[in-house]
Order: sequence, then structure tokens, then C-alpha cells
Amino acid sequence: MRGQISLEFSILFLALLVAVIIATIIPGMYGYKKTIETSSASLGHGALSKLKTNIEMLSVLDPGSRKVVYIRSPPGVWEIKDSSIILQGNGFTISTTCDINLDSNVKQYKTNLSVIEIHLEKVNDTTIYINWT
Repeated sequence: MRGQISLEFSILFLALLVAVIIATIIPGMYGYKKTIETSSASLGHGALSKLKTNIEMLSVLDPGSRKVVYIRSPPGVWEIKDSSIILQGNGFTISTTCDINLDSNVKQYKTNLSVIEIHLEKVNDTTIYINWT
């Protein structure tokens, strides 16, 4: 009987093959969710940074100055509290503080994965009004 393998060897080989397949599939499935959370948090950080930069640029201009900002936003909720901007998403919370007081037309603004248009207006020397559209 040359060229034949034993039944025990074939069972061990198939068990090893199944173990390798399971070991590579399961972490990939759970890692996918973590990858999406990380990429959403990264996109949120960029969006928050862009908004803050535009607010800071507008704060040095004269009262009555306006600016329209387009931001690619991850799914989440934007909140404005005094001089703070908070973005809460699925698995992350990012916040920043500006040097000027902020006012908004809504308390919380919910977004999906989309580009949002934000109208900024400097009301006076201490306040910028944010109009979420």
C-alpha cells in the first residue's frame, strides 16, 4: 500500500485546516467593526479640526463677517456648549474648545456619513453664530 495516508493523519490535517480557517475568519469579523469605528473617529477628528480652524479664522474678522464651511462628517451628533464643540459618534467622543463663545440654531445636530454645510457668522467681538443646514 504505497502512497496512501493513514486515517488518523487525514483527520489531523483536516482539523488543522479548519483551525486555521476559523482563526483567520473570526478576528477579521470582529476587527472589521473596530476598523469602522477607528475610521469614523479619524474622519470626525478631521471634521472637528476643520470647523475649529474656520471658527478661529472668523474670530479675528470684523463683526458681521460670514463664512460657509463644507465638512465631511461621520455619523454622529454635534453639540455646541458655550465655547466647546463636541462630536459623539459610534464608539468615540471628540471635543475641542475655541477662544470665542459659540451660539447655534440647534442644541444637537445629527449627521450621517455625508458632507454638511455650516454657515458661520461673527455676531460681535465675543460670539460666533453657527447655523447648521
